[in-house]
Amino acid sequence: MKRRYTLFTPGPIDVPAEILSETAHPLLYHREDAFGDIFSKTTENLKKILLADNCKIYFFTSSGTGAMEATCCNLLSSTDMPIVAISGKFGERWLELCKTYRIEPMVVKAEYGKSITPEQIEKALAESKKSTVILTTLTETSTGALNDIKRFGEIAKKYDAYLAVDGVAGLGADYCPQDEWNIDALVGASQKAFMAPPGISFVSLSKRALEKINNSDLPRYYFNIEIYEKFRIKNQTPFTPAIAVFCGLEKGLELIIATGVEKNLKKHEEMAKYVRERVGNMGFEILPESPSNALTVLKMPKNRSSTVILKEIKEKHGILFADGQANLKGTIIRIGHMGNYTIAKLDTALNALEAVTGQWRT
Repeated sequence: MKRRYTLFTPGPIDVPAEILSETAHPLLYHREDAFGDIFSKTTENLKKILLADNCKIYFFTSSGTGAMEATCCNLLSSTDMPIVAISGKFGERWLELCKTYRIEPMVVKAEYGKSITPEQIEKALAESKKSTVILTTLTETSTGALNDIKRFGEIAKKYDAYLAVDGVAGLGADYCPQDEWNIDALVGASQKAFMAPPGISFVSLSKRALEKINNSDLPRYYFNIEIYEKFRIKNQTPFTPAIAVFCGLEKGLELIIATGVEKNLKKHEEMAKYVRERVGNMGFEILPESPSNALTVLKMPKNRSSTVILKEIKEKHGILFADGQANLKGTIIRIGHMGNYTIAKLDTALNALEAVTGQWRT
C-alpha cells in the first residue's frame, strides 16, 4: 500500500520532490559514459561534504550495514582484536559483524543514552598489545547520542590505531571532517541527511586504511574493495548499482553543495535546537546527554507507551515518528530532522505530537 503519512523518522527521511524526480528518469546503462559522469560528480561532491580530499570512496548497492560489513571484512584480519565501542543498537552491529567473521573484539560500552568517553577508548588502546582498529559510531541512531569522534581520532593517532566510523545517521547533519579527524574508514548511506531513497551505501577510506586492506586475509567477494578499486578508476562499480538511487544521491549532494556545506550543518543545528526547545516546553525529557543534530529522542513517562502514541499520531495527523528499538521499544520517541526538513515542517509534526499527548500531560 502507498503510504498515507509524512516521514519524520531518523531515516529514511522524507525525500524532496526534485530528488524523487531524478530517480524517475529512464534508466541509464551503468557501463555508459553518462553514468560515469554521475559517479564522478557524486564522488567529488561527497568528498567536499565529508572533507575527505585524501580518501577514496567506494559505493555499494546495499543499506548502510553493507558498507559496515565491507569495512569489517576488508580492514580486519583474522588475527586482529579490534575495539568495538557500543553505545546503542548500531554499535552492537559492529560487534555482530566481527563475530560473523569469527573475530573476538575488545568491547567498550556506554549505557544507552550516554556517549563513549575518550578515556574509555584510550584505556582500551593502552591495554591492547598491538596496533588495532576502533569500530565506533558518529551518531547512534537508536538513542540520538553523539560520540566525540575528534578525540577518538586524536587518541587513535597517538596509539597508531585505525579509526572506523559508522556515520550513516550523522553525516550531513553533524560536523565530521574525515581528513582532519584522522578517520580511516567512514561509512555512510543515501537515505538520511543526503536526502535520497535507500539503496546506496559507501565507505570512504584513507590511504593507510587501503594499505592495511592489502594485507587482510578475511573472505569476501561482493564487498571486496580490491575489485571495487579496479572499477572505481573507471568511474564504475563492479556490479550493477541501484542506478535510480545513484541519480537521486547525486542530486541530494548537489543541493547540499549549492546550499553550502557549513550553512547546511548550521541549518541542522538550528532545527535540532528548535525541536528540543519545543518538546522541552511540552514537558518531555531528552534521552541522550550529548545529542546529535540529526534526531531528537524523547523519554516517555513510565506509564505511557510510545508505540500507542505513535500509532495515534500517524492515524489522526498523517505524521510518522519512530519508536525505540530492542529494549527501548515503547519507551522513547525518535524524531528525525535531517535533510529535507525546515522549522515550518517540523512545527506541523510537533503540533501533532502536542495535540495527542497534551491531554495526559496537563
